[in-house]
Amino acid sequence: MYYGRVSPRHLLSISLLALLLLPCSALSATITEWEFSDGVFHEGWEAGGNPSFERRPDGLLITTLAQTLFGRSIQLTHPIEVIAIDYMGYDPIEGWVYWHKPGDHPDDLLRAPFLFSPTEGIGTVNVDMTKYDKWKRNADFVGIGLPEGSQLLIQRIRLMSWSPREKLIEGLKSFWTFDVRRPSSVNFLWGPHIVWNPLAREMMFRVSAPAAESVNRYFYYVMAAGIAWAGLKIRKHPVSKKKTLTALLTLMAVLWIFYDVRMGSEFFGYLQRDYRKYWSRPVGERTFRERSYFNDFAAAIAPMVQDREEYIFVATHRWPFLGLMRYYTYPSVPTHPFQEDRNIDTWVVYDRPDIIVNKQGELESEGAVLSSPGTVLHEFSEGTFIFREQS
Repeated sequence: MYYGRVSPRHLLSISLLALLLLPCSALSATITEWEFSDGVFHEGWEAGGNPSFERRPDGLLITTLAQTLFGRSIQLTHPIEVIAIDYMGYDPIEGWVYWHKPGDHPDDLLRAPFLFSPTEGIGTVNVDMTKYDKWKRNADFVGIGLPEGSQLLIQRIRLMSWSPREKLIEGLKSFWTFDVRRPSSVNFLWGPHIVWNPLAREMMFRVSAPAAESVNRYFYYVMAAGIAWAGLKIRKHPVSKKKTLTALLTLMAVLWIFYDVRMGSEFFGYLQRDYRKYWSRPVGERTFRERSYFNDFAAAIAPMVQDREEYIFVATHRWPFLGLMRYYTYPSVPTHPFQEDRNIDTWVVYDRPDIIVNKQGELESEGAVLSSPGTVLHEFSEGTFIFREQS
């Protein structure tokens, strides 16, 4: 019988081909879930802290009087990479994921913080457990911690993991996932990062710094392996020094070009996004990066304040809008509210839906009156308008 020798390169090619030819079912996530809607309450769930529970058609309403732990023992045949919680809440709540590692003391629980943001209807928070060093992909207890005085409706809890093929695909996708252009981009770019599941990829650039590891690490691994291989090759076969160094430099050049293509694509992605959302759209529909429609708004109100030396400007936050308004409306100058000693009668309001005109014609925010009665000169959208007090 003849036994042929399979080279490492052919073995790697065969392995990658076999991985890509796995059944499509391998792409789906493995999920263990508990559904609390329609008044369902699963057995096995326990609570510490004496909270009150109310079964509702859309989920389980939990009201806490003290710090509360709501959890259960589990026995799973798959690892846990993401804990997804479908919930509804009106206020931000700092929660915790609790877990217990098999073999530890029963009272030795670990926890990691996360935030329940306010929702309109049912929202989802995905906790990527793989980013925590103490998480070992398995547990025999999981739970949710809530602080004292909180109220939260939980509709569903899912424990999720993905197949090796799906992780490889998501890793490649995350390499080609670009950050959005920000003011900080003039100084630095985060560059490519890598994650191994679709939920982590969705959240990757929503926080600063990115919730992922840099791809640079893997490039360094490849370069270090290439240098080590070249050193051993030259030491073992000195006559092949030139050929080996050529191969090593070729590897470095390929990595450099590949990385340059990735970063160049990110710059072109910025241009494409600007064209699609700003340059190709008419005034009133276009938005510009993180400023949304502010540029068009400022240009439109500039003529309306030129008959005033000063006007009051309020927005979601001062920077960068206040400084930009100075440029757009000069010589008329924006200033802040609550200056009773100065006769400033014009208000420019940007993206503040909490500021309304009440029945008396006054500007009002959450029950507090801000101005004398007046009229809206022009309304651009809800919470964005120019208002002038009656003289």
